Amino acid sequence: MKQDKPINVANEIAHTLKSCGVEQFFMLTGGDQPLWIALRDAGIKMIVARSEPGAVYMADGYARAGNRVAVTYGQAGPGAANVAAALADSLWAQSPVMALTGATATNAVYANEYQALDQFAMFAPVTKWNGRAEDAGQVARLVRHAVQTAVTGTPGPTHLDVPKDFFGRPAARSNDTRATALPKTRLTPPVDVADIGDAIASLTRAERPVILVGEGARLGQAGDAIAALSTRAGIPIMATMGGKPAVLSNHPNFCGIVGRYSSVTANRLLGEVDCVLAIGSRLGGLATNGYKLPSMKAHVIQVDSDPAAFANPYFPAQCVQADAAAFVDALAGDVPAATKPSSWLAQCRREVAEWNARFEERVASDRASPVLTPFTVLASLSRYASDVTVVADTGYMAAWTGVLFPIERYDRFFRAVGSLGWALPASLGVQLARPEKVVCITGDGGVGYHLADIETAVRYKIPVVVLVLNNDGLAFEYHEQKYRWNGNVVAEANDFGKADYAAVARALGADGHRVTTREELDVALAAAMKSDRPCVLDIAIDREAFPPVTNFEAVLERKL
Repeated sequence: MKQDKPINVANEIAHTLKSCGVEQFFMLTGGDQPLWIALRDAGIKMIVARSEPGAVYMADGYARAGNRVAVTYGQAGPGAANVAAALADSLWAQSPVMALTGATATNAVYANEYQALDQFAMFAPVTKWNGRAEDAGQVARLVRHAVQTAVTGTPGPTHLDVPKDFFGRPAARSNDTRATALPKTRLTPPVDVADIGDAIASLTRAERPVILVGEGARLGQAGDAIAALSTRAGIPIMATMGGKPAVLSNHPNFCGIVGRYSSVTANRLLGEVDCVLAIGSRLGGLATNGYKLPSMKAHVIQVDSDPAAFANPYFPAQCVQADAAAFVDALAGDVPAATKPSSWLAQCRREVAEWNARFEERVASDRASPVLTPFTVLASLSRYASDVTVVADTGYMAAWTGVLFPIERYDRFFRAVGSLGWALPASLGVQLARPEKVVCITGDGGVGYHLADIETAVRYKIPVVVLVLNNDGLAFEYHEQKYRWNGNVVAEANDFGKADYAAVARALGADGHRVTTREELDVALAAAMKSDRPCVLDIAIDREAFPPVTNFEAVLERKL
């Protein structure tokens, strides 16, 4: 008679993950052999990155683009520490990443064991739930809890610490074959009719109202509802960096990106508003340019599914805890229809048209120049805007793409909320979750963090396109010193040596092209878009290209 294969805790973990719909497991292998065997036997695909942070960022990209939980791993000690450090971006982005880490074996706790750390404490600041298994029999239940918590309510990262000797311990064979039902949307209270009435009254009284779109609008898939409200009520739309993917750039009332990384026109207009309907924005420092825009005198109606978002320096006049799409949809159905554009909307449209004309002039000027700039690169990439998802690094890459790259379909732009280097591995995760072409935009500063994961893309046949905007240094630091520190440039703190990242890509098995002219850019980009292989374009750009950020406005006039 055939004997059943012995069951251990690792098998129960894999079984639980499978029942939760987990298909990919992002990791760097680290000694817990029973777990790899169990994941393989359960049919869960292991994506082995070249570092723990790379694996976390891949999981993060996969979670954001797939709107589902993603699971990552780190071995006891340094592996777990690396995972904890990388989870910050998931926390800031409200991304449902579940981190599973091995921990010091129970017989070696407080015994000066090799690589032992109090790693549980490291995860407290970067997770919405942080757990530790103290009984092998409870591991499967805690795994299920961690996965469910990551996607319940406001999404966010969770963590479970499992002593490494637990994985191989015998476990009772589970007869539970039920699939775990994970919530597909955030659980929020129903829309309150009184909230709708109060919001309509405030918007109707206002002379210069605006709809400010934040990250929560993307998470709540509120783009269509926001567009309908703006069209019916004749209210201008502005977006934060996080809200950018929830607004189509061709909407006639869209006035641009606001905040620290922003259009100068959008920021100026936001400074004039007297009423703000903030949809899914936490009104943080980046979005409000240091809490200066909008004015603190403006009447703020803040809509968010997470009540913690209401604790901000604006002290909103009306706080609405609701699903973004449901609330805005109800509001659009009841708000009085505008019979003609208001003088305020006409002013916004006029000034935005002037900004667009200046932008087109700058693009035309740069395309005629022998030196490439981000304007030229993004103009070429914009031809593919309807076909691609863009993943951008933080800093200048987020500013350039966030302000200048058009959104032609919802939810097709992701960026690092604060972790430089995030974009390359995250784009691999996004590509695994999306059937369309994914384009990563990073600089030579950002690409250096996880360059080895080009090999990961090759190994798993992930056809991502990586654009490295290469100016041989950290341009943000250089510009800070040049413009804000009286030209006191510290070259040794900013400058890199000459590096050919296209050659590195080829050495790692990908396609790679060095680009120095517009003609080379257009040819290489067209080939990369058609290819089913990962490709790196190392694009030499002008270090002096001035970015759409507010950092230097005290010393330089900004036209875009």
